[in-house]
Amino acid sequence: MNELKQLAQFASSLRLEDLPQEVLQAARFCVLDTMGSALGAVGYDEVPAVAKELVQWNGTGGEYTASLWGQGLRANPFCAMLLNGMLAHALELDDVHTGSKSHVGAVVVPAAWTLAEAIGADGKRFMEAVAVGYEVMARIGMGMDVASNRKRGWHTTGVIGTFGAAAACARLLNLDAEKTLSALGMAGTQSSGLWAFLAEGSTCKKLHPARAAVNGLAAAILAKGGMTGPEHILDAEDGGLYQAVSDSFDMSKVSAGLGKEWELLHMDKKPYPCCRTTHHAIDGALALREQYHLDIEMIESLLVETYDVGVLQCGFTKYPESPVEAKFSIPFTCAAAIRRGKVTQGEFTEELLADPEVKRVAQATVVKADPLFTERYPKRWGSRVTAKLKDGRTLVQQVDDMSGSVRMPLTQKQEKDKFLGLAAAFCNEQQAQELMEQLLHADTLTKLPDLG
Repeated sequence: MNELKQLAQFASSLRLEDLPQEVLQAARFCVLDTMGSALGAVGYDEVPAVAKELVQWNGTGGEYTASLWGQGLRANPFCAMLLNGMLAHALELDDVHTGSKSHVGAVVVPAAWTLAEAIGADGKRFMEAVAVGYEVMARIGMGMDVASNRKRGWHTTGVIGTFGAAAACARLLNLDAEKTLSALGMAGTQSSGLWAFLAEGSTCKKLHPARAAVNGLAAAILAKGGMTGPEHILDAEDGGLYQAVSDSFDMSKVSAGLGKEWELLHMDKKPYPCCRTTHHAIDGALALREQYHLDIEMIESLLVETYDVGVLQCGFTKYPESPVEAKFSIPFTCAAAIRRGKVTQGEFTEELLADPEVKRVAQATVVKADPLFTERYPKRWGSRVTAKLKDGRTLVQQVDDMSGSVRMPLTQKQEKDKFLGLAAAFCNEQQAQELMEQLLHADTLTKLPDLG
């Protein structure tokens, strides 16, 4: 059977009872992580203004409506899903599937939640959609060479996210395997997302998972109405997605171990609100600071050796000009970590960007590729941080597995604390505790909470 057809069969037939308990628990915590990341951004940057514009232009017409999280607004599911998807990715705190180099939660959870709310689906159906979406999206990414995909300028989350959203929405709409396959085919022809934003510090990266969610919903609805999509959207000789966006691919990885090996168990959770490719270097910088009681004034220069995609994505020699650019700068995040002893949203400010010592050390930081880390990528994301001190000492810290990774996971307490801290932007402490309990038992709810 064609690999995409196998995914469609899996997506249309999965029931919550089919999930091993550890997979269900992982799915619950993925929902918690994504929702915390989204609710923490309800007042962030241009989000409130964008929400008002979206509703004004694409409002509440039609039978189905859903909430725009934290905005006090409702709209049709397409409009609500676009805003909710942007929220989930806005703070750069959402989960990462390293094998597919993608932010699965920022696509799948807003897609599943928004549609479930609009059609009145219960928590069990919502969680089935989440599980389906995670597995499908991750596996589509694993089938291609994600390093070459990135080097070609594609943002993998946008490229493969359409499949995860389409699978989740098709599951909620109770599409059979044939129509789900068509939805996946139409999802692939809507893939998009480019890294051009980074060179200019544009704020539109969060549009990529949001657009993927909306395009996935469109694909499922069109399939429900009878439109068909190509079964060979991934591997067609003429116009296949994989050939168009990567140097190589392996279709067998799309369905290998399906229903037995769960990608939901292979999700990284971010401890720092910035590009995941900076996290190993941050870990190294913080370890050096703690172990050797470093002050930033003691440092003459830093060397960060990592994988080649990391150099491309976050190894800029140019000092960042905005907090957005700073979130994709290994030199800045390392300097900030040593300066403050932490990397939180509070470190991505104009004030810290103007700090002369942070700027000095960042500009004295070199980021280069190392064969060890390049060969391991994307299975393992790591780096080696070398600090040359003014007193002549050289200090080295290698990070093979960064904090929050599958090999170095956050504890359940850390994940809960992360949610509660972020939810403070949305509600009071008691409400946040109650919402956390609902999310961690979402599969038992008869109705999803109103987050408008």
